[in-house]
Amino acid sequence: MSLRPDRVELPGGGRVLLLPNPASSFLSFHGSLPAGVAAEAPGEEGVAEFLCRLLPSGTRRWTARQVAEGLEGLGATLEFIQAEDIVVFRGRCTRRAAAKVLAIAADCLTNPALPAKEVERVRAEILTDLERERDSTRERADRELLSLVYPDGHPYGRDPKADPERVKGIEPRALFEFHARAHAGPGLILGLSGDVDRVFVESTVARAFAGLPKGVPPPPPPAPGPAPAASRFVNLPHKSQVDVALGLQAISRSDPDYYALSLANLMFGVIGMYGRLGASVREDKGLAYYSYSRLRALRHGGHWGLFAGVNPERLEPALAAVAAELDRLRSEPFTDDEIETAKLHEVGGLIVNLERNAEVAGALHGIELHDLGLDYLERFPRIVNGLTREAILAATERYLRRRDGSLVVVGPVGGRTFSL
Repeated sequence: MSLRPDRVELPGGGRVLLLPNPASSFLSFHGSLPAGVAAEAPGEEGVAEFLCRLLPSGTRRWTARQVAEGLEGLGATLEFIQAEDIVVFRGRCTRRAAAKVLAIAADCLTNPALPAKEVERVRAEILTDLERERDSTRERADRELLSLVYPDGHPYGRDPKADPERVKGIEPRALFEFHARAHAGPGLILGLSGDVDRVFVESTVARAFAGLPKGVPPPPPPAPGPAPAASRFVNLPHKSQVDVALGLQAISRSDPDYYALSLANLMFGVIGMYGRLGASVREDKGLAYYSYSRLRALRHGGHWGLFAGVNPERLEPALAAVAAELDRLRSEPFTDDEIETAKLHEVGGLIVNLERNAEVAGALHGIELHDLGLDYLERFPRIVNGLTREAILAATERYLRRRDGSLVVVGPVGGRTFSL
């Protein structure tokens, strides 16, 4: 199978990347519009997530029940996911069913009905989620960290659900106004894999999305401002676990350091027993229920962080062990063997993912979203294998550090403070 996708521009300005898989009788689609949290204007906080949850709840043409039964009767799937920069729609169906499935997806994106009953259902759902997440040490630590890493209400740092008072005040008028401004057809990106070809795109796909609004996509968010190191300690005395999060701003997906930093993150807190971090803090010392690191490289910025869940009685030794692993990146840099293993993992992971239509469709969407080039899948092994040890260690030094990082500790911590 060729790894170079075909690219089709739709009459309304949308872009489609397709990679046929002749062996498949199904197709997967992964698309987006630039209606993410970053598209919210001041005073609109929470409307993007609220609207996203309402998209499958009926259109001017189909009720929520008709949407659900129509998809089920075709053996198809369709879901909508809110992200920082985009709203995602993705699913799976047969080619024969694709005309109706994609028409349903397009109608949900273009003509949401927002019935009052569904609006109140989603409002209650979001309020319940907010209450639950405030009482979850793990989710609370993640959310608090993002607010420190991206200060001043930057869309990458704020909770897409907003706060409870804001949720209680969101009305259908605000949802329709956001929809009219952000759901613009020229911003459509769609990845297709499986039983697809160019004729299918120029006919079935083009017809399905012809009704998207012809407006101008929202402008990108401002670059995140500087975030000085800060600490936040949240006492939840009724909990039996403490969650720790440390992080700082990193890079966007288009940054030249991305591949070196991604590989460094894999070695530190992902592959094997969750990298060096997990092997030491969890496996060897038994100080954590879990520990890992994460790199989020977005369109206009990014962040790196590490996370651990620990027994409150072992919190201070766990923090010391995490600090020691971060320091060891300087005293004992990644070895040639570690780097080679990580490269094999990266390239091998791509090969495995390309065996599944859903992952291919997602990869194609990412290629167009981040302007990686139609030859990206062919170039990727060369990019990874061409990374030098010097480049990887330089990215490690620049971004995987505890100085300048913000620290969050959530759980039964009383009035104590901590540091790394």
